[in-house]
Amino acid sequence: MSVAGSAQPQWPKVGLRGVIVFAAIFMTGSIGFLLPKFGADFILPLLPSGIAMAARYRWGPRMWPFVFASVAAVDWAHEQILIEALAVGGGLAGGTALTAWLLEHYRFDAAFAHVRDVALFILASAAGMSLMPTLGFIGLALVGRHTDFSLERWIDWWSNMLAGVLVVAPVLISMSRHSLVSLSERSWIALGLWSTGIAGCCAAILLVPTSGPIVRAPLLVLEILLIVVGAMRFDLVMTAGAALAISMTTALSVDFNLGVFSQLGKLPGLTVVWSVIAALTGLSLIITALLAERDAQSSARLRAEHRYAEIFEGSPQPVWVHSRDTGRFLLVNAAAMRQYGWNQQEFLMRSVADLAAPGQLHVLPEPGEEGTGELAGQFRDTAIAPATDPFETRHRTRGGRVLDVEVWTRAIDLAGYPATLVFAIDVTERRTFGRALAEAIASEQHRIGQEMHDGLGQELTGLSLSVQALANRAQREWADRAADLEQLAAMVARCIKGARLIVQGLSPLSDADDSLEAALEALARRSSLSGTSVRFQARLQAPLSIALDVRSHLFRIAQESVQNALKHAGGTVVEIELSCNAERVQLSIIDNGRGLAPDAQLGKGLGMRTMRFRARSIGGRLFIGLGENGGSRVYCDVPQAVSVEESNR
Repeated sequence: MSVAGSAQPQWPKVGLRGVIVFAAIFMTGSIGFLLPKFGADFILPLLPSGIAMAARYRWGPRMWPFVFASVAAVDWAHEQILIEALAVGGGLAGGTALTAWLLEHYRFDAAFAHVRDVALFILASAAGMSLMPTLGFIGLALVGRHTDFSLERWIDWWSNMLAGVLVVAPVLISMSRHSLVSLSERSWIALGLWSTGIAGCCAAILLVPTSGPIVRAPLLVLEILLIVVGAMRFDLVMTAGAALAISMTTALSVDFNLGVFSQLGKLPGLTVVWSVIAALTGLSLIITALLAERDAQSSARLRAEHRYAEIFEGSPQPVWVHSRDTGRFLLVNAAAMRQYGWNQQEFLMRSVADLAAPGQLHVLPEPGEEGTGELAGQFRDTAIAPATDPFETRHRTRGGRVLDVEVWTRAIDLAGYPATLVFAIDVTERRTFGRALAEAIASEQHRIGQEMHDGLGQELTGLSLSVQALANRAQREWADRAADLEQLAAMVARCIKGARLIVQGLSPLSDADDSLEAALEALARRSSLSGTSVRFQARLQAPLSIALDVRSHLFRIAQESVQNALKHAGGTVVEIELSCNAERVQLSIIDNGRGLAPDAQLGKGLGMRTMRFRARSIGGRLFIGLGENGGSRVYCDVPQAVSVEESNR
């Protein structure tokens, strides 16, 4: 950003800067015009345009009068045509103003931090420098010198102005205190060797006798290599300065017929000068921009890695990363070390398998289970979707203590290696409280149900029999009261039916003699009254040895799943299937409807979350998703011979 956009400088400072700009442009311009008097073949005013451009961009629009006056003074002093001199001065002042406006409008970075800055600088300079030859020829036309105009002369003039901007302005625009400080931090030996190479090239250009392409081509290659090395090892000021030195030496060699580029003639010689300027300056700017972009990306990546490392280390929850192939720990945070008792070195010498508690099959979730975004192999073909809830398991600490933990996993790429990010939260106290609460609720439900069944239910049954007996007697002896007594008997019968439903809700297997198969069969029979066919099928390869509380939870899962299918699926058939072998019990509920809503499929609804809670409390696994042929499927898998109390030990 130019100074024009910052705080305005005071007029004494503006005046001092203006005098410096006027003197620099007047001196370099005069030298360019006076070269033929010292033996040169043609005038070569390259430097003024670059100085003017840098001054206008860095010090703002207040440099415009000094640029105008200095250029006009140089041209008038050597051409003796005032109108043309004023036109030339206005052309360069207006050209630098146009170039600076384009750079500022399109947010040019003076450090050439992006490749777009290089392209923008070249294009803006090309557009701005076209004003000087254009206005200059207009001035000549005003004084009657129409014959002086030609396209070749216009291109010659414009090329010199553009070349001056390209070779001089980058050095002056990018120069700052920071560049000088960074230079002092470089290796002086490397800087000395590189500077010696640049000086050697300049000396060779002027002192080595012309030998055509035999010397020119290797020398140009050496110049390019030195610029590339400078752009990679040093900053833009040094590299652009070296490009300026080599370019000006080449211009002197061409103009004075000295050294390698002598005897070329004006147009071929100028073409060589322009080509060298374009090649060396372009290389220095492009390499600087590419390196700046790379450094910016590297810095951004390092900052991101630092932020993520701070989040990882500072997380109050245990987090680690392990190899997906070997299970070896790769990264571990302080919270994990506190939870498990190993220090970092001990952790990194172990694998995930070392966390396995006695009798615990799974330390981490299998694909498709809670806590992971992957599908299990056995469910990929049936489109069973995993839940977003954590996977609950047990881990062993260094001291042998067994913890209940909730685990989330995520597959990641760690420096090109497949790895897994794991969050493992200790929920031992929470699960203990949850188990106690669930057991207390279940016990209270069972007590209330039993009391209603043995107390209120029996009393209502006796009352119903007594009233019915009175009604029968009334038909014989008090016919006018018989209808009232029959109505009373019907009311008592309804109370008995309501009490039985309440008892069934509190203890769902009570009416089925605690048989899960009979309860599921009754559930299917009752649910079919809704008009949707609900079928039950049992495939038992071994007797059910699960405890009553586990059977109750499985029934509740089936009941909730059937109700969801009847309410939301819109299908015609719901199938309940209970199967088991000597080790596992599987319960599945499948419908042929439209499938579950996304929230239901991910287990976000209250009913779905309740089913997951029930599955976890009995040591089971629950999957909710799409069926093989459409519709929805709920699948629960629990081990045999497990009670809630045993599953939580």
